[in-house]
Amino acid sequence: MTEPTARGRSPDRAGDERLPEHLRPLFWDTDFDRLRVEGHERYVIERVLEYGDVPQVRWMMRRFPKEQIAETLRRTRRLSPKSAHFWASILDVPIEEIRCLSASFRRRHREIWPA
Repeated sequence: MTEPTARGRSPDRAGDERLPEHLRPLFWDTDFDRLRVEGHERYVIERVLEYGDVPQVRWMMRRFPKEQIAETLRRTRRLSPKSAHFWASILDVPIEEIRCLSASFRRRHREIWPA
């Protein structure tokens, strides 16, 4: 039997870490059984930030370093303004550093998807 690592995950095979089953509802449009954490860290973090419930957020906070989560928040274009503001407050990230909250991004987004 494989021993868990310091971050509480079992390294079945290098690069083969599967997502926990309780995250499946967040990836309704993805082949969940083939999705692995390695190489998709930002995608996984974005989904949890936008749609995650308390157990899913707890998993994310244990699995990824806080700085990686904050950096994903800064760079993402996939969060709603409501989620981005919430997580900016939680992670202590200045609003002006969050790409999806920038005036230029919101202006371009409105041009593509008018209200």
